[in-house]
Amino acid sequence: MSFAVSSLFAKEDKMLTINSPRLRTPNLLQNTQSITSTYEKLASGKRINSAKDDAAGLQISHRLTTQIAVKQQTLRNLQDGISYGQVADAGLSELTDSLQRMRTLALQAANGSNTDIDREALNEEFSQLRDHINSVVANTEIFGKKPLMSKPEQETNLDNVPVLNEVFSNNVQQGMRSGDVSLGLIPAGSTNVRIQINDNGANDDLNLFTQTGEHLVGQDLSSVQSRIEANLFTPANGYQGTETYSNGNLFTGGGFNFPAVNSQTINGMNFTYSGNGNPSSGSSNEEIFIDNVTEPLLLTVIGSGMFRITASWDSLGSLNSSSAESSDGPMMVTSTDQAVGEDGYIIFEDIDASAGSLTIDGITISSEDLAQNAIARIDTALSRIGGFRAEIGAKMNAIESTMRNQSNQSSMLSSANQRIEDTDFAKVMAEKVSLDIVQKASVSVAMQARDITKNGILSLLGQLE
Repeated sequence: MSFAVSSLFAKEDKMLTINSPRLRTPNLLQNTQSITSTYEKLASGKRINSAKDDAAGLQISHRLTTQIAVKQQTLRNLQDGISYGQVADAGLSELTDSLQRMRTLALQAANGSNTDIDREALNEEFSQLRDHINSVVANTEIFGKKPLMSKPEQETNLDNVPVLNEVFSNNVQQGMRSGDVSLGLIPAGSTNVRIQINDNGANDDLNLFTQTGEHLVGQDLSSVQSRIEANLFTPANGYQGTETYSNGNLFTGGGFNFPAVNSQTINGMNFTYSGNGNPSSGSSNEEIFIDNVTEPLLLTVIGSGMFRITASWDSLGSLNSSSAESSDGPMMVTSTDQAVGEDGYIIFEDIDASAGSLTIDGITISSEDLAQNAIARIDTALSRIGGFRAEIGAKMNAIESTMRNQSNQSSMLSSANQRIEDTDFAKVMAEKVSLDIVQKASVSVAMQARDITKNGILSLLGQLE
């Protein structure tokens, strides 16, 4: 009996060993983890859901995601630039319409069939349109910026110098003393300004300067530069006190010519100047004529004597002819991801489209001569407005081109990121099916192994009976 039982256990032990689940059943835990990972990929749509899925791929994906977000923000910034350009162009379009109507009225007033009463009636509408231009400039605004207003480049002490009509009566001669002092201010927007002096043989010289110390008309003063910078370039004379004498654009008259006929255009202004009247030229007279003043000019008569002076003008601008407000500088639109330096921006430069800047401030059509002068001024203004619109249009085209490039880059980066990060559903579904089959087979094998073991033990116990 003992031998028989031992033989049966040996036989059954051999059977159990051969059918052991550890040898016949796959690793159920590992298979379950794989199935969990597969479901996670299918649920999220992402191949990489954590660093363990693909550490290097996750790092690359994060870098691409950052680049995509930056590209999208750049596109939004560029859209803002388009909006800015559209608002500025709309304002300039309105100015063009007003100037064209003013041009028509001026031409009508220049016709000989009109009486002075007719011209006064025409001038009423003309003046309203001129004022409307400043209103449009002041009220054109977007993003807190005023596209048609120029930012003052520097503080000014021009208020310390009296305007020409505060010192002189129009076309009335008076006596004054020469020296290193600003006698009067000729504001931007002034028209047909004429200054004449007779120095009584003292060789006093007419001179015109900008508020930055640029010597535009007169005789070269470089030999007394230190004296000019110390005595003339002071806040009391309309300067900052830090200017350096500059004669790079100086017009000396091209030889003595009185009455003045020699002319030169500087900074958009046409100067007619007699040159230096002195004893050697046989004349004590000098004169300067400016048809259109585009920036404030400071009048000085350099010398040490007494002279007689006559100042005349058709109209004088004012220091505040544009508006008390201004823009806060150019509109800088980011065009690259870095936004560093000028290459990182498309820049809408400041535009000053005020009546004073366009040199139409103060013009009237109340007489035939004034109407003819107004026509020339308006033609110049229309040309400048056309230039402004062309510049804005070019910047908008540049922005649109940049937008296309940025959009293409964003699309390519998104595609690259998707290939790295997104789930390949066909592949993952195939893996899921395979894992499901393996899992079912594993469960089936495990069940069979359990049944075999159970049946083997029962059979053994039956034999023992």
